[in-house]
Amino acid sequence: MNLSSATSMTSVLAEGRVQREKQAQERAEARLRDARSAVETLKQRNTAAAKDAQEQRKAAAKQKIEQIKARIRMLQMSGSADPKLLAQLAKELKSAVKMYGGSGGASAEIGGADAGSSAASNAAPAADPSVGATETAPTETPIAAEPPAPPANEDAAAPKGKGEDEGEGEKNPETTKSEDNPYRRMAAEAQARVAEQSRRGAAQQEDRDFLSDARNLASQIKSMAKRAQHQAETDPALRQHADQAAQAAAEAVRAIESAGRDLGAAGVSLTV
Repeated sequence: MNLSSATSMTSVLAEGRVQREKQAQERAEARLRDARSAVETLKQRNTAAAKDAQEQRKAAAKQKIEQIKARIRMLQMSGSADPKLLAQLAKELKSAVKMYGGSGGASAEIGGADAGSSAASNAAPAADPSVGATETAPTETPIAAEPPAPPANEDAAAPKGKGEDEGEGEKNPETTKSEDNPYRRMAAEAQARVAEQSRRGAAQQEDRDFLSDARNLASQIKSMAKRAQHQAETDPALRQHADQAAQAAAEAVRAIESAGRDLGAAGVSLTV
């Protein structure tokens, strides 16, 4: 009789230990999922922030281009070809083009997100062994110290774990069915591709329009700088400023060509 009771008690304790280990593993897996979800959220936020910064740069560059357009029109209407002003406009045009095509800030933030992703991914799994250790360590002590206590705890804990398993069983089939349905997945992927192609097409057209405006402005500044050089042939003091204006216009053209090549990697091909 005593042997049967001891065997039964050992069986109950062993089952309780297995249940605790299972629950500890489930908690560790849940924490790992939460960590991965947090990393993905961080990456999405950083990507969105980088896109916002890029859009702000582009908007500022477009505004600057419109200002340069207005100032060139005023020069043309007045018939003036001030070489100092032309040089300044060419420098501002070059700056606006570089601002529009710049992507260093976006790359840095995305790189930071990737670094945070790898760090969090490495940190999350490291928690699993420690959790397992803390959960399994006490399992040997109750057997020798106080046998009646663990069965009471296990009886209370077992239905809870079972309920959790049943709750998960109710959710997982629907989620799995939705995710594993090949037709729904193919339809969702097709919609995502169409949306991405549409977005890229609009962005590429926006880039073409900007570079086309910049090219036209650079051409006008070059033409006015040449006229200023001819007018300054009899005035050595103005000749230097006219040469500087022509040089600044040439630098603006090179900046536009560089931006066209950079944006050409995304499907934009525009020569100046």
